[in-house]
Amino acid sequence: METKKLVPFSDYIDVLLPLALPKPYTYKITAEQLESLAVGFRVAVPFGKQKIYTALVTKIHQVAPQTYEPKSIAMILDEVPIVTDSQLKFWEWMASYYMCSQGEIMRACLPAALLLESKTVLVKCEASEVQLKALSDMQYLVYEALQKQTLTLDEISKIVDRKQVMPLVLGMLDMKVAMIHQHLEEKYKPKRVRYVSLAKHYHSEESLKALFDSLQKAPKQLAVLMAIFTDSTGHKELKKVSILKSKSGSGSSQIKTLIDKGVLEEQYQDEHRLLIKQQQDVLGNKTLSDAQQLSLDEIKKQFDNKKVVLFEGVTSSGKTEVYIKLIEEQLAHGNQVLYLLPEISLTSQIVNRLAARFGDQVTVYHSKFSIHERAEVWQKVLTASPEARVIVGARSAVLLPFENLGLVLIDEEHENSYKQFDPAPRYQARDSAIYLANLMQSRVLLGSATPSLESAENVRTGKYGWVRLTERYGGVSLPKIELIDLKEANRKKMMKGMFSSQLIDAIQHTLSQGKQVILFQNRRGYAPISECTSCGHSPQCTQCDVSLTYHQTQQQLRCHYCGYNIPMPNQCHACGMPTLTTKGAGTQQIEEQIKAFFPEVAVGRMDWDSTRGKWSFDAIIESFVQERIQILVGTQMVVKGLDFKNVLLVGVINADHVLNFPDFRAHERSYQMLCQVAGRAGRSDRKGNVLIQTYQPEHPILRQVLDHDYEGLYQTQKKERHEYKYPPYYRMIRITFKSRQYDTVNLASEWFTNVLRQSYEGTVLGPVFPSVARIRNQYHKQLVVKIDHNFTPQVIKKTLERTLQSFQAIAAFRSTRVNFDVDPY
Repeated sequence: METKKLVPFSDYIDVLLPLALPKPYTYKITAEQLESLAVGFRVAVPFGKQKIYTALVTKIHQVAPQTYEPKSIAMILDEVPIVTDSQLKFWEWMASYYMCSQGEIMRACLPAALLLESKTVLVKCEASEVQLKALSDMQYLVYEALQKQTLTLDEISKIVDRKQVMPLVLGMLDMKVAMIHQHLEEKYKPKRVRYVSLAKHYHSEESLKALFDSLQKAPKQLAVLMAIFTDSTGHKELKKVSILKSKSGSGSSQIKTLIDKGVLEEQYQDEHRLLIKQQQDVLGNKTLSDAQQLSLDEIKKQFDNKKVVLFEGVTSSGKTEVYIKLIEEQLAHGNQVLYLLPEISLTSQIVNRLAARFGDQVTVYHSKFSIHERAEVWQKVLTASPEARVIVGARSAVLLPFENLGLVLIDEEHENSYKQFDPAPRYQARDSAIYLANLMQSRVLLGSATPSLESAENVRTGKYGWVRLTERYGGVSLPKIELIDLKEANRKKMMKGMFSSQLIDAIQHTLSQGKQVILFQNRRGYAPISECTSCGHSPQCTQCDVSLTYHQTQQQLRCHYCGYNIPMPNQCHACGMPTLTTKGAGTQQIEEQIKAFFPEVAVGRMDWDSTRGKWSFDAIIESFVQERIQILVGTQMVVKGLDFKNVLLVGVINADHVLNFPDFRAHERSYQMLCQVAGRAGRSDRKGNVLIQTYQPEHPILRQVLDHDYEGLYQTQKKERHEYKYPPYYRMIRITFKSRQYDTVNLASEWFTNVLRQSYEGTVLGPVFPSVARIRNQYHKQLVVKIDHNFTPQVIKKTLERTLQSFQAIAAFRSTRVNFDVDPY
């Protein structure tokens, strides 16, 4: 009798799973598998009872785990690593600094198309006559379908026309007429494009003449041939089928017939989904102004001694041209460049300028891309493809697998859009990019007209270099800024809706000159509050502690936290009276009012609601650049770094919305935002105008905006931050407790706080309910830990982790979720 040879397991791998697990897991591998594995490979591994996940190999060793029996891997998924050693070190730092698991970072980094997960399917078993007779009618229907193919639970549900099919399936499993199987599904599918070419037999004149003669009675097939011969690439080259169909007016059936006859030969080719069109460089290779050239020289000089340089340039000073010169130098040395932007809306203009200068070396990466597009960018960056030398993107682009990163450009570095809030990892892309650049021995340039206090402080302490560009390109003056007192305008009855007469007149004057207008209102929707004038009731979200916002386009009340919505009611739900009215104004209402004042003028709106589509940003920006829109209404996304040459007037509908925010950064961010708003006006040959409507014209921040007084802001905020223990002089960690039970979240947060205070002598604030205490039926309570320079942040984090371990050991608190947010601002 032959003895079965046992395969020895003397080697093991540590892997990361895309889950919030505290540490890597160990799996065993065979000697044969070892030969095909390396750190950075994906492997499919069983985890839990019936699940298979994509895991990432982080270590290969020969030490068996002591506390559990390791499982075998299911399969090896790669032939080359899909992450780099530097990236794994970067993940390790992120997990430590931002207090999350490496698995959560892995899930955030890897495009979803590269994360395979198993799908439960039902597979047939051979059944006897007795077993088949025992099946119910529905089970027999399923069994018959299983003879042809495996079935998912969703497919079974459709066959029997029932939502709940698990009892039916479990019965079939008990009778052993079917079994469960885990099917591993590859999400990424290359884009396959169909081409045809003229068969070689028809390349001679004689055969071609005979072919054309034979097709005289098949005009649509003949049209396909004519399209091939009139194509500029020549009749012997491959032709894309979609283009042939368009040119010839024929359909798929005619092309198939020609293939079947042997006239055409068919083949498929993979095609990149992300093809950036070569742009005409309308700006030309600009010669830098003297001020720009001085700035460029100084930046390069400071890079000799500083790894990070802050480039402070006033709005419209031409910082982008300086960036382009730095990019040129990096590309000449064969390096990659990462160009981070705070908003997806900015990528269109920047990419067009970069593509005009650098052609197909530019690629883009952001959250609007499909999972397949993200996977393609990932592979391009990983292999340092010529098509991924300059990578432009929002914050998630910092997570790409760079191979030879030479320079990181972070435009508008002060923007809070660089901070990820939910889900984990709750990272700051600017700070993470600085660490990544240090890891890869590259340099970082932070650009801003209004730097963050952290960066300004790092300059003053000598940690960062500093270069200033104080004049606008072409000698254009900074815009004239005026404040409009809304109290006075209301008193004198000089208001029309949300517009003062002064602002209306300024818009009229600007339009009469053929110039464009931007109107800024940092509040989307039509109206933030609906209220009954009879009883005072305001419709609330059923799942969150917020009022519903009225959206006129859809005629509905909507929650901006969870998406819950209802049709706009005709009467009050509380008292039944038909006296519901709206209060306040969002971008939709501003758009409606300005259209009423200027019915002949084209008005556009740019906010979250109008830009949900993949190319919505591009379409709106293109229309405004081409002057098909004269007035653009928008939230903060319209004022962040966009360059509109024909805009002469910017109106701020109500500055108080940004001033009166319950946050220690409210004044800093108000100054930054209003300066950015002002910077959109007068960017070409004429001085722009900015009108800011406010009920607080004497507010110190508004006076600093009027005077372009960044130094005054810095000194005021520096004093306040020192006094009240806020960044950049203190570090902060926010701990959020979430539970569906009000009492549980109270008890849990109090217990955690009391235990923490016994081991940490620093400042602990809370726990308190935030301004919105319930979101998606989860009650939230927050605790803030402040860390001064006498404490090491890493020691405090260890204390928090130990406290969390004790907390999770208490049965009553196991349903309570706890999130750590490091640098929560």
